[in-house]
Amino acid sequence: MFHRVQSNGMTVIDTAQRRQELAMARRNEAGFTLLEVLVVVALLGTLAAMAIMVSPAFLKSAKADAGIEQAMDTLRLARETAISQRRNVRVVFVGLDAIQTTREDIGANGVVTGTTVLRTVQFENRMQFRTVSGVPNTPAQFSLTGATTGGAIAVGTSTTRMFTSEGTFVNQAGDALNGTIFLAIQGDTLSARAITIFGPTALIRAWRWNGRDWVE
Repeated sequence: MFHRVQSNGMTVIDTAQRRQELAMARRNEAGFTLLEVLVVVALLGTLAAMAIMVSPAFLKSAKADAGIEQAMDTLRLARETAISQRRNVRVVFVGLDAIQTTREDIGANGVVTGTTVLRTVQFENRMQFRTVSGVPNTPAQFSLTGATTGGAIAVGTSTTRMFTSEGTFVNQAGDALNGTIFLAIQGDTLSARAITIFGPTALIRAWRWNGRDWVE
């Protein structure tokens, strides 16, 4: 800070310094700047998002999503393996909460000589093959005739279902299968999830029940 001393001994604050102090005073009187307000709003939004993420409803939904992702990953890998290895890959639904995939082994003469287990996945977070009362069929509207496991697994009446090297999903006779697989956590309607498989192209889609409709 610079000062000027008058002949009478009084100190006078430099004009530039005085202008700076006045500007600071006006700023204090004006309140927060726009930037400061935006920073505060962003922080509040982050805190609100964190609170939602630890809410019971969010945690339940996250558990259901994790379960269906396990199933989707298993089916996608089976389809990709069938195509890349030029071998049929069978899909077996085990009990209430597991999927197993096996590859058909082919001999020199083109005959199936056996199978090799590729993967067995048990769902986490108590997800099971399960339908939920009051929840309708998915928008794909594939037939639920012959569904097993309490109506949760509807992929035709055949005991053999497999992805082929041509990129289709078929039964043992080679007929294309359209299928729907329902999953849920017992007692939790909003945990309802579904997977549909379109036989001719083996397109796999995941669905989530939001309380009113199925959404992808």
